[in-house]
Amino acid sequence: MRGERVFVLDYDLVSPLGVGNAAVLSSLENNYLAGGRITRFPTEGMNFSIAAEVKGDLSGFYSKEDSRIQQALHFDRKLELMVCCFHKMKSRLEHLFSGIAPERAGVSLGVGSDVIPFERVDQVLNRFSDNPSLAYGNAIDTLNRNGSRIHNVLNPCDFTALYLAGKLQLAAFQQVILTACAASTQAIAMAFNRIRGGEADMVLAGGTDAIIDMISYTAFSKLGVVASDKEAVNQTCRPFDISRDGTLAGESASLIVLAGEKTVREMSLEPRLEIIGYGNTLDGHKITAPDPNARGMIRSLEQALSHSGIRPEQVDYINLHGTGTLANDPLELMAVEQVFGEYAQELPISSTKDRHGHAIAAAGGQEFVITCLCMENDLIPCNVNLRKPINETGVRLIKDENISRRLDVCLTSNFAFGGVNTVLAVKKV
Repeated sequence: MRGERVFVLDYDLVSPLGVGNAAVLSSLENNYLAGGRITRFPTEGMNFSIAAEVKGDLSGFYSKEDSRIQQALHFDRKLELMVCCFHKMKSRLEHLFSGIAPERAGVSLGVGSDVIPFERVDQVLNRFSDNPSLAYGNAIDTLNRNGSRIHNVLNPCDFTALYLAGKLQLAAFQQVILTACAASTQAIAMAFNRIRGGEADMVLAGGTDAIIDMISYTAFSKLGVVASDKEAVNQTCRPFDISRDGTLAGESASLIVLAGEKTVREMSLEPRLEIIGYGNTLDGHKITAPDPNARGMIRSLEQALSHSGIRPEQVDYINLHGTGTLANDPLELMAVEQVFGEYAQELPISSTKDRHGHAIAAAGGQEFVITCLCMENDLIPCNVNLRKPINETGVRLIKDENISRRLDVCLTSNFAFGGVNTVLAVKKV
């Protein structure tokens, strides 16, 4: 791919593994598994009751926020996670973007679908109506009537990006991607394109999502992709294991600052890593299942290598999507074996979803940050819950222990419902 080089200047993460890079890295090093019994809503009578939640009270991060924003955060968990992530990075972000003209800076986010949090609305229902048929409508209408453009329930999907743009005066563009599990991976790739294409000098990328509410979690479990509760709570998600039976629902928010080479040089900035290319394909097969021949996955991996100008044997580690579902995992391994050939037997690969769960639209942002942390600390995280791999010979799945090894070039991939396949290639500077 031709054009200006694109560097990673900074990043941070709010995750079930911890709030902030230091906490997340410590969890990775100590093989912490964040799965546990759901506390955000009652699960009595449900077939599933385990998820990976971001623990603790986050309100301290945004205690000085506008009161209308704080009210909205009570009903919109994914917005709360992103506002927390922003305030975690606030001074660093303000410093970086202060040197950029507003019209040369933009926002690119992957964001999950809005869902009415009925369990939260229930808490205030009896204030508004004695008529059950009107209660929810009256409650939501009243909650949204707060004298501002901010809704407490169901803000527009681009509200999170607009919030960040307003805070940092990012006026070049804002784009919001809603492609399920690949959304924030695509958001990072598109931010890369905006800089390479000369449309922006610096972009704030990332994503946020949370499906640990009654409606989202129920809908997700209906797809037949949630791990059963029959195992210990922290062993429900088992990517690439022959005994796998589903994924672990999660939540997360991430922010990544990207800048072009000219900006980095003129502002005397210190880049942390470089994005050298990506692959992005579509199966066109089925909305809820990947192509059984893994053709889209294969092409996305091939594109990432080709666009980055690297050979397969130059890749030191791949953070695979690895959901722990029956359909997905074998196809990912098939794709790696097809693209990397014999080198796949030497190339370390793993998924970290057994640790932090599947954050859907925020998955790619979370796993990009984790990949960056691993590269900067020369850490290859193992598949903690892997006992007997699906593929014993064709690929090198890391199990039992983390590996300490220099990582110069890594790939991180996400493969979404609808057959959206996105792979990012990252290199040490």
